[in-house]
Amino acid sequence: MFAATDPSGDADRIPDSLAARPAKRFTAERRAEDPEARRYHPRAIELAEAMREVAGCGEGPTEKDMAVAGFSFGEIIEHLPQAKLYLAETFVKQVAPQCDRVPEIIQKALDSVAHQMPRTGGLTDDEAEVAGVEWRRFCVARAAFKLDPWFSQSERTLNFLRRFLAKLPLLEREANRVIAALGAAHKADLMRAPK
Repeated sequence: MFAATDPSGDADRIPDSLAARPAKRFTAERRAEDPEARRYHPRAIELAEAMREVAGCGEGPTEKDMAVAGFSFGEIIEHLPQAKLYLAETFVKQVAPQCDRVPEIIQKALDSVAHQMPRTGGLTDDEAEVAGVEWRRFCVARAAFKLDPWFSQSERTLNFLRRFLAKLPLLEREANRVIAALGAAHKADLMRAPK
């Protein structure tokens, strides 16, 4: 057991409920706010959000922009350092991949827009030109299928898609997923088509 001594030399026992936790506080009272958490003035947060909005329009925020947003020059001078700190802590950069993954390729195949060809990682410019020819042929076949859905047109479209996917650096199972997704969409279109 732990024992605590007071200045008079008498030893008092620590209650058994606290004996195993000597580092815990002895009071049940809670603090109003976390002393380690950084607190920003609410007006500094508003200023930071206004700065973020103006910066999102293409140019950096100026004092005039903040004055138009409803901040006085005194508020700008007072809260600008905190607003900059708040922006730095809450900054999130969204990074989009440079290439399409299988779900994006499936969506682009379903949309079949000629100027939105799927591009995978490792595709060189020369390979992209060759693949672009096959992609445009696929888009024409898909448009023909949308106008007149019948079984032979569906097979022709899937064949053009298969030839396009062969030009991309894809695994066979990935290409099969794209073809199966388009085939399922074609099957649904054929079931809805008037007979």
